[in-house]
Amino acid sequence: MDSPLELFTTCENCKKQQHTKGSQQLFLKAVSVWINKPHVVNRRLELIPKSEFFPKLFEAVIFDKKRLIISFLALSQDCNEVVKSTTELSYSIQFKSINKDLPGWAAGNEMVLYWSCDHSETKESPRQMTSIWLQSVLLDKLVIWSHINDISISLRSLKLVSIDAYKDTYIRLKNTYGRDLVKNWTERTDPKKFVYEDVAIAAYLLLILEDERKKKNLTKKQSFVDLGCGNGLLVYILTKEGYRGLGIDLRKRNIWDTFGTDIDLRVETISPSADHLFPDFDWLIGNHSDELTPWIPVIAARSSYECSFFVIPCCHHDFVGKFGVSEKGKSRYESYLDYVKEIISHCGFVPESDSLRIPSTKRICFIGRTRTYTKENEASKDIERQAFIDKRTTHSQALMMHRQKYSHLPTKSIETNAHGLHATDLSSLEKDLGVQLKDKSPSLEIKDLSENSCLDKRKCLDFEDTSSLDCKEAFLKRFRADSASCKESVESDIETDCAEKFESLATTNQMQEKAKQWASEFQPRAAEQKVRNCQAVPEHVKMSIVNTVFKLVLEAPDATCVQLDSGRSWKKGGSITLNSIVDHLDKSTLVSLKSECGGLQTLLRNHSYIFQVTGGQVQLRDFTQPNPWLGRNPNKLKRKQRMQPGDKKKTTLCWFHIHHPEGCPLPSEDCQFAHSETELKTKTVSSN
Repeated sequence: MDSPLELFTTCENCKKQQHTKGSQQLFLKAVSVWINKPHVVNRRLELIPKSEFFPKLFEAVIFDKKRLIISFLALSQDCNEVVKSTTELSYSIQFKSINKDLPGWAAGNEMVLYWSCDHSETKESPRQMTSIWLQSVLLDKLVIWSHINDISISLRSLKLVSIDAYKDTYIRLKNTYGRDLVKNWTERTDPKKFVYEDVAIAAYLLLILEDERKKKNLTKKQSFVDLGCGNGLLVYILTKEGYRGLGIDLRKRNIWDTFGTDIDLRVETISPSADHLFPDFDWLIGNHSDELTPWIPVIAARSSYECSFFVIPCCHHDFVGKFGVSEKGKSRYESYLDYVKEIISHCGFVPESDSLRIPSTKRICFIGRTRTYTKENEASKDIERQAFIDKRTTHSQALMMHRQKYSHLPTKSIETNAHGLHATDLSSLEKDLGVQLKDKSPSLEIKDLSENSCLDKRKCLDFEDTSSLDCKEAFLKRFRADSASCKESVESDIETDCAEKFESLATTNQMQEKAKQWASEFQPRAAEQKVRNCQAVPEHVKMSIVNTVFKLVLEAPDATCVQLDSGRSWKKGGSITLNSIVDHLDKSTLVSLKSECGGLQTLLRNHSYIFQVTGGQVQLRDFTQPNPWLGRNPNKLKRKQRMQPGDKKKTTLCWFHIHHPEGCPLPSEDCQFAHSETELKTKTVSSN
């Protein structure tokens, strides 16, 4: 018989059908998955020598809507870009409705697979092997997918660029820059992860910029600014590719010195204000730019009407502080992506999103290159833009005030009109914050959150006077009336705090400084990131905690003893909870742990050669077991710290030999720690 579309020859022996319960719509969805995401079925790769003389192979997909046949015609393109048919296998998939009267659970429909035939070929020929794979794998998958109602047919990644062009560009950049960057890496981080991630981002950006030049008929390559450039790899690659640009970050990286003088990298703190606009650049880039992420669309919109941006959201930051909203049925990351998209829309851009092919869980990017308004409407759009920023920043400040459990009176004021909110925005703002805001500025809402205050915790004072001095006197008068029973010293302290607060708010310099900022409460990251893994805790505090916990474990109610091979008994202690340990630590010790990530648990896990912390329970590391480190997560350890059973490192003294009442449970020759100074060896760094 002829082919369904008479594009290739087939016969009765070159077709196969299977019954399906799926409908016509589900059939089309199933085939769409195969077209858009073939890797979910065919993961096989066969490498061939790369050469420009090999023709490009691809498939033309032809859809006959009337007969519900989708054909895949094999074609090739030679070096002269001439497209012609090829000897590769062509095939078609057809949907047939057999019996419409059958119930939905019955397989009343049919999928038919046709393929081009050549009976002169052997079973080992590529065409015959392909036909076998189509029958045994692809057709079965299509039938299974046609039974799934909510199957996703959207492209997962690289929707805005050509995948073939991306692959070619990525390979070229990897060979040109990637290997040398990995070889000459000077940072402590994993070079393969960070180098090839930035190579992938650069490949994507090059295609986006090239596409823009074609659409706008640009002859000159665009310029860019990378805000929060980090190690500067993206700036390095784009600059080497002929794009004028610069990178800005809070602190310098060691690898910057290896790039050369032609790479413009600067140490600077970016704050959202008119002082940090970039009207001379075409694109702003935010590659995991943290607290600057929500501001990059704003900075791009205000830099110039022609300015575009590219941003990869990572950490959840709002205009001011953290973004803590999580919608029902969505992860925090998905909720944050929705919020960033909302910011982009309010800034006047058409939000475009894509999923990058990078080794990161945060791979969604947003692009803003098209405006939703004309250049003549920039002034009115900027008013709307600032109103949205004011609404978000005021809301964030209110949330931060609410979370201050032990702050002294008065808390920071909420300014309703100081940033330019219109009267039409007040009603929605009042609804969001749950408070009544005055139209006259400033309106101060002061909540008593002081632990020692005699004021009602639910009472708030609202002053309408515009004079800060009158506000101060009215507040103190009201405070004295409500707290007559308080001690005179407490009243005096709070009066002083209040006076200083109101005097500070009334100063002209502070008001002028706020007027210059788009969000006065914005806080950039510190140039030097504080280490919070309990390593900075004073040594005497750590030893005090270790000794206290060690004693508690030994004296635990479930403490046991083990009989050693040498015949002696060794007390291994019991198990206690982390919560019970807190009750035995003094206040000053707890204060020193409060600012550390993980607190007490992290400190004890740092002493893993003594303690084993699992599920909130603490016990001694049992070196009488064949593998005392069993259950430890190797992915969280540095390579030089990993210890395999049988290692005799002898680079540190045995803690149990020195501090345990019954010494170390192991003899010196079996213990991986030194039992005396004479056994100590010099530490060596592993080359693995």
